[in-house]
Amino acid sequence: MPIAAKNVVYATPVMRKLALIIHDLQPSLRKVAEYILRHPLKAATLTIEELARETATSPAAVNRLAKAMDLGGYIALKAELLATLQDMVSPVDKLRTELELHPDGAFGLAEQMQIASSNLSSASANNPTSTFEAFVHSLMAARKIYILGFGNSAYMAGFAAANLVPYCADATAISMEGGNENAAYRLASITEHDVLLAISLPRYSLDTLQLARFARERGATVLAITDSPAAPLSSIAAHCLFAPADHPVLISSNMAVLALIEALVAGVMTRNKEAVKLAAELTESVMSYLHMPRSDAPLAKPKKSRIKPKS
Repeated sequence: MPIAAKNVVYATPVMRKLALIIHDLQPSLRKVAEYILRHPLKAATLTIEELARETATSPAAVNRLAKAMDLGGYIALKAELLATLQDMVSPVDKLRTELELHPDGAFGLAEQMQIASSNLSSASANNPTSTFEAFVHSLMAARKIYILGFGNSAYMAGFAAANLVPYCADATAISMEGGNENAAYRLASITEHDVLLAISLPRYSLDTLQLARFARERGATVLAITDSPAAPLSSIAAHCLFAPADHPVLISSNMAVLALIEALVAGVMTRNKEAVKLAAELTESVMSYLHMPRSDAPLAKPKKSRIKPKS
C-alpha cells in the first residue's frame, strides 16, 4: 500500500474525527467508535443492525455516534467510510473468512506471512513521518528513557532497551524483573527531562495505563506504541505510533511493534554523530565472545579415496 498521505487511514477526516471525540463519548457510543477505528474496512460494509450487533449496542447508539460527528445519521457515516476506504483491502479479514470455511483449522506459514505483510503494510501507511520524527527527537533529547510493557509487550520493551542503550543517554526496561510493583518503583524517579515509552497491545494492561498517567503527571514525555487510536494509551501519550496487531488465531500480533522498534533504533543511530564510533566499540568489546572464521586457516586436504580401481 502506498505511503501517500491520502492512503493514511487514520489521517482521513472521518477517522480523525473519531479519534478526536472518542474519549468524550458515552460508553455505548465509544464501543461503536472503537470498533470502527479497529476495523475500518469491515465497518464500512456493515448495515446499521450488523454494526450494532458487532458492538453489542443498538442501532440508536450507532445513529447517535453519527450525529455526534455532525454527519446526520448512519447513512452519511457509512458513505464517509466507503468514500475514504473504498480502495483498501484487508488480507487479515480475508484470511479470517477463509479459515472459517476450513473447519479442520488449517493454518500454516503462508497464512502467517500474509498476516505479517498486512500488518506491516498498515503500519507503514498509518504512521505519518512527522510522528516518527517526533519519537526520534524525544528519545535523543531525553535524560533517561524508561520503557514499559507487560505481558508479551514486556519482551518488546526489553528488545527496545537493549538496542537503544548504546546510542541514547540511558534506556531501561522497567517491567522485566519483579513484576508490576517493581516497575512502579523504578518509575518513581522520572522527571520532566525523561521519556516513558509505553508499549501496549490487546488485551491492554491497566498497570501500563496507570504508570503512563503517573509519568505524564510528573511532566515526562509519554510516547506510546499501540494498535489503534481506539487504544486507551492514545489519550495519554504525547505521540503515538500505531502497530496493527490483528491476528485470526492469536490474541495479538507483535510483528508491526517489532518493525517500529527497529525503525526507531535505526532512526536514533543515524542521527547520532557518534554512532559509527559506538558501533565499532561495541563490536570490539564483544569480539572475543563471537565465532569468527579464521581466514588464515589452511584448507583441508581432500581425503584419498579408499576404493581401489578395478583391474
